[in-house]
Amino acid sequence: MTLALASCRAPMQAPTSTPEVVPLYFVTSSSTDTLLRNLAATYTRENSLVAIVDQTANGTSISAALDPSDPSEKTLYALTTYLPNSDQLWAAPLGQDGIAVVVHPRLTLPQLSADDLRRIFTGAVENWTELGGPDVPITVVSREAESDTRRVFEQLVLGERQITYNALLALTDAAMLDVVSRTPGAIGFVSMALVSGQVRVMPLVAENGDTPMLPTPLTVADGSYPLRTPLLIIGKKPPEPGDGYYEFIVWAQQHQAQQIIGETYAPLP
Repeated sequence: MTLALASCRAPMQAPTSTPEVVPLYFVTSSSTDTLLRNLAATYTRENSLVAIVDQTANGTSISAALDPSDPSEKTLYALTTYLPNSDQLWAAPLGQDGIAVVVHPRLTLPQLSADDLRRIFTGAVENWTELGGPDVPITVVSREAESDTRRVFEQLVLGERQITYNALLALTDAAMLDVVSRTPGAIGFVSMALVSGQVRVMPLVAENGDTPMLPTPLTVADGSYPLRTPLLIIGKKPPEPGDGYYEFIVWAQQHQAQQIIGETYAPLP
């Protein structure tokens, strides 16, 4: 009986190991975390052994997140619109973003120039009548000092000048949009990817006499909108083939990912 049972028994299978999921760690700002989630959702559907971990830099600069004080933190790369002044960072372009200047929805002013923005955000003008607008005090709303969007805005608009100390601070892009939408005379800035119908986007001209432009993927791509900034993946070192990051970044620069990016940003040429 024992021999009969043994002869009917299925051959023992050699043990197999379960494939391990490869985690890819990225840090994002509030202006890029939605894009990373959208890219990750598509990429991981096709690459089931990859998990993309999004670590939002809440109140922390991207450069600090890439060089954490805690060695257990895994972030190696960042999706950002701000490239810190460092010759030790590697960067790969994914497209371009436009910085949208947003105002209270009832502010009736046809356009602003780069010089107007400098005067507004440094506090040199305090009422919209000084720029040909209604008799309403100007309320400047800014992101916090560590915000990538604020750093880009300062580079593009203010140079070495400082945002007025009277500015209201918004700790997130959602808070920026909310404050501007509820405050008559308010003005602020966000990534064009995050603009909502609760605010008015102000047309901009680089110089007086130019055609006013709104930020769109098209006007950013063709250079006609003045406040443009690269959309980048940055890291402390270049990725290497086979490490997971290399394959994801190459994919992000190609057709399928560029279609996703092009929905809210300007894709690569």
